[in-house]
Amino acid sequence: MSLKGKVALVTGGSRGIGRAVCLELARQGADVAVNYAGNEAAAQETAQACRELGVRAVVLRADVADAAACDAMVAQVLEQLGRLDILVNNAGQIGSYSAVGRLDEDNWDYLVELNLNAPIFATKAVIEDMVENGGGAIINIASVGGIAGYFGVDYHTTKAALIAMTRQVAFSYSGK
Repeated sequence: MSLKGKVALVTGGSRGIGRAVCLELARQGADVAVNYAGNEAAAQETAQACRELGVRAVVLRADVADAAACDAMVAQVLEQLGRLDILVNNAGQIGSYSAVGRLDEDNWDYLVELNLNAPIFATKAVIEDMVENGGGAIINIASVGGIAGYFGVDYHTTKAALIAMTRQVAFSYSGK
């Protein structure tokens, strides 16, 4: 499949799954915006590897758990790359895999912010523009733990909520 002429934004794109997604999108011909939160060197390395595959790549620092930061990040993608066709909500955190009786409230809040709020805010920042421009693709990286009953109420609950959000957005925008 060729993605030549398309632009993708990958949250948490500097390492791990996000880096692999950036590189595959670049291999398919998409220009790539690499979002990161803390490791600029890793993000620059990922962007350079994408450029070596013959595409444009930019690096954007943003706290995707902040709605205003997501709006600003998307504005930067549009300014620097001219369009946005693909959003990959990859940024996330594993957490502590706690039983509910041992749940750490601060960790819970952090997981909700990064694993659920961030994809919602990034999706909100791109969806109307995608609809106005004839469509696009939004990919949310969840976990089988959001479907199956694994140990860890904190992480798996946020991933289950992300799966539900994905279905709701797809339902709400199908046919538009």
